Amino acid sequence: MAIGIKARTVSMSLSPIKIKGSISTKIFGAFIAMALMIGALGAYAIYVLTVAGTIVADTYDRPLMAINFARSASQIFTAMDKEVLRRSTVPPAAQQEIERHIDQLAHSFSDDLAIAEERALSEQERGIIQQIRQLVGEWNDLRRSQSLDDIAPQLYRLAEDIIDRFDILTELTAEHGFVERRQGISAISRFKYISIGGALLAFMLAAAITLGLASRIIQPLAASARIADRIAKGELNTPIPSGGKDETGILLRSMTVMQDNIRVMMERETAQRQSAQNRLIDALESSREGMLLVDAEGRIVMVNSQVAAFFPRVAHYFTQGAEFSAAFALIHTQLKQPADSSAAEAAFSQILDRGGEAQLTDGRWIRVSRSNTHDGGFFLFLSDFTEIKAREQHYREAKLQAEAASTAKSRFLAHMSHELRTPLNAIIGFSEVLASQMFGSLGNGKYVDYATNISQGGHHLLDIISSVLDLAKSEAGKLQLNGEPLDLRVVLADCATMMQDQCTRASLRFDVASQEQPLDIVGEPAKLRQIFLNLLSNAVKFTEPGGSVSMRAGAPMDGAIRVEIADTGIGMAPEDIPIALAPFEQIDSRLARRYEGTGLGLPLAKALVELHGGEITIASEPGKGTRVAVMLPHRLHNGDAGHSLASLAAR
Repeated sequence: MAIGIKARTVSMSLSPIKIKGSISTKIFGAFIAMALMIGALGAYAIYVLTVAGTIVADTYDRPLMAINFARSASQIFTAMDKEVLRRSTVPPAAQQEIERHIDQLAHSFSDDLAIAEERALSEQERGIIQQIRQLVGEWNDLRRSQSLDDIAPQLYRLAEDIIDRFDILTELTAEHGFVERRQGISAISRFKYISIGGALLAFMLAAAITLGLASRIIQPLAASARIADRIAKGELNTPIPSGGKDETGILLRSMTVMQDNIRVMMERETAQRQSAQNRLIDALESSREGMLLVDAEGRIVMVNSQVAAFFPRVAHYFTQGAEFSAAFALIHTQLKQPADSSAAEAAFSQILDRGGEAQLTDGRWIRVSRSNTHDGGFFLFLSDFTEIKAREQHYREAKLQAEAASTAKSRFLAHMSHELRTPLNAIIGFSEVLASQMFGSLGNGKYVDYATNISQGGHHLLDIISSVLDLAKSEAGKLQLNGEPLDLRVVLADCATMMQDQCTRASLRFDVASQEQPLDIVGEPAKLRQIFLNLLSNAVKFTEPGGSVSMRAGAPMDGAIRVEIADTGIGMAPEDIPIALAPFEQIDSRLARRYEGTGLGLPLAKALVELHGGEITIASEPGKGTRVAVMLPHRLHNGDAGHSLASLAAR
């Protein structure tokens, strides 16, 4: 409270700052002075550049342009004189054309002479130009008034006078240009010396302003910085001068208050640090995890009692200040040792460095995690991991049991399917013999029907057993692919031929899109045929009469061939698609229960597609049909590429 009152007292006593003595006023005044000097030098430089430009123009542009246009006018007059002479040598019809040419030259002559007069540097030159203009006027009047034979001597004398006047004009212009050049050089020299003097004066004034600011601002600030640096290093008893009336004095008086506040804050921080350390110790002791804090030199700084619970036999070695390397050697003796003790020690060393798990001699498991500190030390956290390890072991055993059960199931299905095929083949064979009455009439027509039904049921059961066997092999990873290069259009054409009658009996429209480009793949024809027959059979089975089933194959794109089978049947919800792809599963809907099936068609087709390195996707919506897309890898080979799907189906 006393410090706060003192700080407020100091701030109140320092609040009225005189504007005249403030640092901002000094800096602002110096800035204004420097700005005025720079502005004056800039204005004078602009003035010098303007005058120099005028001098250059007067020295070079005006006399040169005057001379050039005077010479141009002289040459034009010479051309006019020649045209007058030529007029006397041509027929009268051509004289009018020459007269017009002379008038044009006279117009150009007048323009050039006017420009030369405008660029003239003296009244003497302008007087010569007026004489030339007067003589040329007389020359024009004379050449128009009489024939050339009568006036030839007079025209000749006038032309000589005019040319002489042009020579005099050129000499006068050059002479006046030289005079202007000397005047310009003199003016530029005068401007140079004035600029050098002004720059030296500005430099001296800037140096004086800088020295004044240094003595009034920089030196007191440097002294304040040195005092602040000593206080920052902990020399809280450093004497602080009172300072002047500007901001530097305010800063020094504020530093006095800050010095007192820092002293009190350090005392308070020491007390708070001690309290925080006590709270940290209490938190560590109440934790269920073992915690060790090791400093950068490898000494134990802090350890809680839970570490002693993990290692009761060597707990008395875990004390503050003990070497962690010695404690590590003692910890290693409490671990369950494998046959190779050196490898175990290296493994536990890696656990301490990176974290991990270890088993104690009493069977418990501990998990070790490490967190580095900013000063080069680290925290070690030891957790009892026994229950989690037990759950992992139970999970591992359950997984092994499940895998063994799945393997046993697959093996059982494979054996049973094989054992069922032998008597089933006999049933099918004898029923076909009876149905065909191969050895004579059975005497009653119903026996033939019964034998036919037995054969059909046997074939159906054989297909189911074959599907179960293939699916079991697929799940066991024993389903093999005897691939060969082929054109997929041949397989699709066979499937279309076999399904055409079935669609006709079901009153369905069957659309097959032809593909002219070869669909080259490497696959097993029987398994490929089974894929598309299963998909087409499902499409026919779940489509109401009057609907349609379609099959189309796309051209190879991005290394894959896409075959799409679509129907307008009952469809299914998106969440039911995974159920339809699971073995022995059927979607529980009103229409689905009307149809027989084992639920093996789609799962087996999916397994066979994946066996070929492909992918199957299903898009469906209740009441709007189903669309199944089969993607198979496109692999080039030498084959027949000259037939469409329709022509292959016809064969």
